[in-house]
Amino acid sequence: MEQIEQITKMEGHLDEAIAIIKEFSEVFDRYEQCLERIGELSEYYGSKDWFQDMEDYDTGKLPKSLKCGVLSEDLVYNMLIDNRELAIRMLEIGTKVIKKC
Repeated sequence: MEQIEQITKMEGHLDEAIAIIKEFSEVFDRYEQCLERIGELSEYYGSKDWFQDMEDYDTGKLPKSLKCGVLSEDLVYNMLIDNRELAIRMLEIGTKVIKKC
């Protein structure tokens, strides 16, 4: 590869990496702020309150128009599993990055 082509290629890699790292950092900040709410959801899911809310919704004590995906067993469970898998993935990627630096 010619020198100019190599420098141009590497400059493209640098520009892309800078943009993606900046974007990821911003999203990661939002994710970190969301962890407390995820913790609250985890505590609520399957709790006495959750079962009561689910029963009240099922028996018509709550409006049927109420957005209540949180009372679905699958949505909360899947989000918690996805969150755990994301944490594992972040650890794996972080380990790769640390080894290369």
